[in-house]
Amino acid sequence: MFNTNKFIERQDYELAEECWKAIETLLIDLAKGNKPEDKSYSELMHLEGIFLDLTDRTQAHPRVPFGTEERGGFFKNFVKDLGFGNRKVVWKFTEMFKVDKYVEENWFVSTLEMDNMYFDEMTKAKDLYVSRRINFLEYFFKRLDVYNSIEASKHHKYYKNVDINKYKDKIKNIFKDMPSMTKEGDFDI
Repeated sequence: MFNTNKFIERQDYELAEECWKAIETLLIDLAKGNKPEDKSYSELMHLEGIFLDLTDRTQAHPRVPFGTEERGGFFKNFVKDLGFGNRKVVWKFTEMFKVDKYVEENWFVSTLEMDNMYFDEMTKAKDLYVSRRINFLEYFFKRLDVYNSIEASKHHKYYKNVDINKYKDKIKNIFKDMPSMTKEGDFDI
């Protein structure tokens, strides 16, 4: 029997690996002078935002524009026939992404508004992330923990039977060498 949650879990690992590769490419381009530093905050927020958007089971995170392309490969038609499509994310910055608008949008599931303590925690986590005082993984894990605590329905449904600690460890391992942008344009490597 097909387990949707395990499929989505594996998809998150793939997204994490692709996101890390895109961030690594951005860092290399910045180091070589191929990208202007004044654009680094927007581009990094865009890449991280794609990951945060696509891994939010509640679908409350703001939509982040991105392209897709055919995945190809040996099983491409088989996967399509199963109804999963066969597209993959194109991890490239688009001018359609407006970081100021993105930051101003609501990032939280409406269930969170019923609990002031958790709402305040998430608001603080968002503010710390946007100001680069915490990195996006710290924000991601805080969201994961809070949504687990409040048992947000869609979140709970799609993480059922997923070992959260194992999941977190695998995501941490994928991003283990990622430097943090400590403030706009500066990286802690």
